[in-house]
Amino acid sequence: MLLNVDPFNHQSRHIDVPIKALGDIIESVGTPHFVHRLTSFMNGIIPLDVVHVERSRFGGAAPLGYSCEWLGSGAVDDEQAELDHVMGLYYERYQAADPLFAAIRGTTGTHLVVRDMSTIPDGEFRKLIFDERQIAHECVLTKDASHAQYSLAIVRRKHLPAFSLSELSQLRHLGDFLFPLLELHSSMSAARKVANTATSTDPLALFDARVAHEGITLSKREYESCKQLIIGRTVPETAAILGVRQSSAESYIQRAFAKLGVRTKRDLAKWALESPATVAAPDPAPASSPAPQAGTTPAEPPPASA
Repeated sequence: MLLNVDPFNHQSRHIDVPIKALGDIIESVGTPHFVHRLTSFMNGIIPLDVVHVERSRFGGAAPLGYSCEWLGSGAVDDEQAELDHVMGLYYERYQAADPLFAAIRGTTGTHLVVRDMSTIPDGEFRKLIFDERQIAHECVLTKDASHAQYSLAIVRRKHLPAFSLSELSQLRHLGDFLFPLLELHSSMSAARKVANTATSTDPLALFDARVAHEGITLSKREYESCKQLIIGRTVPETAAILGVRQSSAESYIQRAFAKLGVRTKRDLAKWALESPATVAAPDPAPASSPAPQAGTTPAEPPPASA
């Protein structure tokens, strides 16, 4: 569902910000303190628990057509070491197939996306990244600039309410000030982690990305069977891991192979390693109105003035 965030600009664009916090964040651009001061600055305006900063760069030799740079995450009360561990895992295994970003990656303009937590399927991704950390609400503001896309995500745990339209409007207006700082900071400092490079992309992430790209629907058992084969397990081993008979595992694999258009385990491995960027795709939706993906609720940014 498309939402207009404060479409008539009822809320004033004048946002009260503490001058010292403003000076601190500007002073910290290009230093290891930037993301933490950005988190503190934003928390003073919109209550939150965590802030994530990311840049995606397009083209080059990246298998998926882009590389994703984690510039850092900041926590209000959480242990920073724990947060860094979780985000390192996210960029190693899950970011390529995250449906929230699938809707907006590579689009032009500014986009505000709210994640619908109820649509995240049960599984390792949901458990490790959201449930165990009690993440209940997330919104992401993105903007393209110079063949790159910058993303600013703010996260709330269960003790805080969902983001209101007024808060989303404030975030959209803050982006006008914050994105130039993010761009400058990224040009002056190294990324914490780079995903989707030619040497670091996980085959499972590539498989997930292509399945999502082509809109293929696999059942949970079909997906798990393919996953085990991709990482080198045999059919009997797959059956044991799934806790089913070998004949049942063979049936899941046959149905999955039919949907993917492959015939053998070797074909599956080759299919999984092909980049979606090299696979023929339907004409994209207009950049100004990216098609929403499962698990997302894109929200159009408000106009610059009433």
